[in-house]
Amino acid sequence: MQSEDISLRLKAIIETAIDGIITIDARGRIESFNNAATSIFGYSEEEVVGKNVSILMPEPDHSAHDEYLARYHRTREPRIIGIGREVFGRRKDQSTFPLRLAVGEVLLNDRVIFTGIIHDL
Repeated sequence: MQSEDISLRLKAIIETAIDGIITIDARGRIESFNNAATSIFGYSEEEVVGKNVSILMPEPDHSAHDEYLARYHRTREPRIIGIGREVFGRRKDQSTFPLRLAVGEVLLNDRVIFTGIIHDL
């Protein structure tokens, strides 16, 4: 299978997934936001790409998320990566809701990307 076919297939899978799929860079900036994430959080992809993922979190995680990332980069000790847990999210309208969050990490082209899978509870 050609790489373009694989790329198109992966994009189609991500966009039709029933759970939210969000990718962020090593500094916490949103790089991608699938259709389910749009339905869950109420933001379009265009509204969030380039912004810190903490906009999707209520306090105390909203203010602490950058430190969570910095601690992980310093210690490499996962507290959520590869583990998953129930947390709260914050929608565009500022309402909060429980969700199941699973986070994975990948090294791609010499850069770290974190992928969050969000299941609205």
